[in-house]
Amino acid sequence: MTHQSIEKALNLVTRRGFIVPAFSIYGELAGFYDYGPLGVKIKQRLTNQWRRFFIEQMGNLEIETTIIAPEKVFEASGHLKTFTDPVITCLKCSSSFRADKLLEEYYEKKGNSAMKEKVKQLSFEELGKLIADAGLKCEKCGQPLAESKIEKFNLMLGTDIGPLNSIKGYLRPETAQGIFIDFKSIFRIYGLKLPVAIGQVGKAFRNEISPRNLLIRMREFSQMELEYFFDPEEDTLVINNRPISDAFLDSQINLLSVEDQTSNSAIPYADVTIRQALERKIIPNKLFAFVIHQENEFMQSLGFKKDSFRFRQMLSNELPHYSKGNIDLEVKIGDSFEEVAGNSYRTNFDLSNHQTFSGTDLSVMNNLKKVLPHVVEISFGLDRLFWSTIVNAVSNDGKREWDLLLLDKSIAPYDFAVFPLQKDDKLLEKAREVFSLLSKTKSVYFSISNSIGKRYAKADEIGINSSITVDFQTLDDGTVTVRDIRDASQVRKSISELLK
Repeated sequence: MTHQSIEKALNLVTRRGFIVPAFSIYGELAGFYDYGPLGVKIKQRLTNQWRRFFIEQMGNLEIETTIIAPEKVFEASGHLKTFTDPVITCLKCSSSFRADKLLEEYYEKKGNSAMKEKVKQLSFEELGKLIADAGLKCEKCGQPLAESKIEKFNLMLGTDIGPLNSIKGYLRPETAQGIFIDFKSIFRIYGLKLPVAIGQVGKAFRNEISPRNLLIRMREFSQMELEYFFDPEEDTLVINNRPISDAFLDSQINLLSVEDQTSNSAIPYADVTIRQALERKIIPNKLFAFVIHQENEFMQSLGFKKDSFRFRQMLSNELPHYSKGNIDLEVKIGDSFEEVAGNSYRTNFDLSNHQTFSGTDLSVMNNLKKVLPHVVEISFGLDRLFWSTIVNAVSNDGKREWDLLLLDKSIAPYDFAVFPLQKDDKLLEKAREVFSLLSKTKSVYFSISNSIGKRYAKADEIGINSSITVDFQTLDDGTVTVRDIRDASQVRKSISELLK
């Protein structure tokens, strides 16, 4: 995949209205995007596929918690003290930038992947020296940044609650804290047993210093998070009364370890089994190993090729304040890998802190003993997953004059497109009948605009796998032409076959 594919994807999603810059009539505000009808369809299907893998198939639970929480919640979670990024501010125009990302972009343009990775390990002082050595300038006014100081910037977005602004609150920077706070109530009401997972899909907010790369770094975004609560003293892996066989440990994954990152190795990843990663303690425990296996299967179910994503073990200085081990799921976008999900062993940090700050006992009874559970977290950035899915799906077969969006059927915006061959009253009536029948169980797109060729081209571009054309033969024998996006091949099928 090249930068050309990113440009093609960007052209496609903007021209076809998958995404729209928010507030555009007032001037764009960076870090905020709206989703158009096609974007909403794909985003919903990605969410549904996530639910199938991580909620329904495992018998896990899903809740919905508030977006705003009082200050004390984020004191307990540690976000008010530690949720920071390195900011560098131009001395001339006061524009602010994230120092590490400026350098990562600089080294990416230079083709120096080793230095790009090394930036993740550097102190503020070392980042400042590299910025000076590289001669980086303010992107807004051109002022050299060499004399600018790098400082910590907290990413929390605050708000006031109540008519007299008497309660300080914040918009959540992750959906996880609501799950931790509600855990004991859910555990008791539903009569659960460890390990058990509770998930949530929803909005989160971060006051990013310099949002960029479209949906990669946003100020308002969507997450799909799952918190696995477990007893760290239990060795047997039984989730929701379902024993998990060790067979998953032999699954192959693409892994970039800390050792590979610090040895000046140029390899993007190594092919290892999950068992090997667990034995080398790259993966901290068996439940975490199962989570990695689930993600590996999930990504392939979305149509990602095995070499298009990897698992990267985070360096010690990258670890969040709550983590005893993190492995990011990263997808190839252009010439670099971007994080789309973070997997973290959070220990009992969150439950312990909320217990202390609230004065409420959050331990539960499990196997006749009192346990304050530990947590393994799966945290997907839905917008990042959406964008990486689009970029990886844009293709061209060299035969058609337009690009194709080759999405897996599970996440395509529509199951079928229905087209009358031409604007003939009998064909229109029959096409609407076919649409009505199919739309009872399928998602169907209908269009009579432009020539049939242009309608095929649009269906290819927006990722509809099968286009159904109602023609005059349909009126005689009840068959339609079904066109496949992948090779533009056409076969005739009866309408009844399509309903199966």
